[in-house]
Amino acid sequence: MSKKILILEGSPRKNGNTDLMAQEFAVGATEAGHKVEKIYIKDKTIKGCLGCGACQRNGGSCVQKDDMTEIYEKIAAADAVVFASPVYFYSWTSQIKTVIDRTFAIEPTLTDTKFYMLSAGAAPELKYMENMTKTFELYISCFRAGGVENAGVVYGLGANAPGDVKNTEAMTAAYELGKTV
Repeated sequence: MSKKILILEGSPRKNGNTDLMAQEFAVGATEAGHKVEKIYIKDKTIKGCLGCGACQRNGGSCVQKDDMTEIYEKIAAADAVVFASPVYFYSWTSQIKTVIDRTFAIEPTLTDTKFYMLSAGAAPELKYMENMTKTFELYISCFRAGGVENAGVVYGLGANAPGDVKNTEAMTAAYELGKTV
């Protein structure tokens, strides 16, 4: 059965290491018969969450009218959502973090969605990615409507310069993870 996959690319750099991993994930998913859409967050206008809570009182509609409205619709329609973000100071890029914060609007209503994370960074060992792993797991635990799960994580370690992730285990792992959606 074909599934809809949404890749939210949080790198400010197209064709950077994380984007290359996301492209491999997409190839694997497409070969498995799924439909993949990628959104480059850097090309969108998304304001930071106001923390007003209006979205939680009105069925998930944020009071801010920006490109996040489109992303809400695409997340709701997706069977799987991929957060692709390089590691910046042991955490998400500001681009993807803004999207994550704004999904507070749909947190009570999102169901039956698999979440994946792809991330590249200069760190040479997995222990330096612990913060990314923990925040990703905690983020997913916030969705209380049911059926939301962490379906997999791939890290590209030691990826500092553009292209460092090419021909690595991370690329193979991203491709294989895409095939398993």
